[in-house]
Amino acid sequence: MDERHPPTRWCAVTGASRGIGRAVTQGLLASGFSVIGIARNAALLAEMVRDWPQRFIALPHDVARPGLRAAFDRLAASERLRLHDIELAVHCAGCAFQGAPLTDMSDADLHATIDTNVLGTTLVVRDVARLLQQRGGGTLIVLGSIAGHDAAPAMAAYAASKAYTQQLLRCVRADLHGSGVRVSCVQPGTTRTGLLDGQPGLDAAQRFEGFAPLEAQDLARTIEWIHRQPAHVNVQEISLFPVAQSLYVRGIHRHPPPVDSRAASLR
Repeated sequence: MDERHPPTRWCAVTGASRGIGRAVTQGLLASGFSVIGIARNAALLAEMVRDWPQRFIALPHDVARPGLRAAFDRLAASERLRLHDIELAVHCAGCAFQGAPLTDMSDADLHATIDTNVLGTTLVVRDVARLLQQRGGGTLIVLGSIAGHDAAPAMAAYAASKAYTQQLLRCVRADLHGSGVRVSCVQPGTTRTGLLDGQPGLDAAQRFEGFAPLEAQDLARTIEWIHRQPAHVNVQEISLFPVAQSLYVRGIHRHPPPVDSRAASLR
């Protein structure tokens, strides 16, 4: 091999156009990886192509629908990459309808949650696991949630979908035993993203008032750290919490807002 031109190291990231997936994509690109960005929003993916024209490939795709492996095959046929070069896949695409009890959720919101978080995750994991298995190794990392461990009001469908994700990955890792494929589930606590914006009762200013949540970049750094472990190390599950969150979903310690001393002196 010509060491002056080392092989391109490819990663695939779902949910790459926004939030945690975008942070993961940007972190990997900054570290020298090339990335296949998978998302429904073709316009946002096109912006990322303009920013990283040589090392970012846009792959518009809805993970809740079959066809991801066929889309990979079409990319390979275009000769921009070899599927064998994809060493890391990170599944960040997800849906989070929270703030209302199950009895108040619409059919559309339930379908969106289950289609994306359960069916979509299953399809992505199946297709990527096959690809990495045929490659003879690699890393598959899926974004879960601590909500999959705990019961809380107004989170039934979302929390159940994340519990499914955790058990799915445990079983898939057993299926892949001996293949050299590493399977990891990253389970964050409260994280500042736009995923819940616009939902009733979930105003961002109120959600994060009085404490410092995790940031998308925190998860991006953790995901890259998992992949950079020695080949014999599998970080099967890892949970990250803000320092202010100690009791899974509900245990957040909030600092009171600062008192305006001038206003206090007038009382």
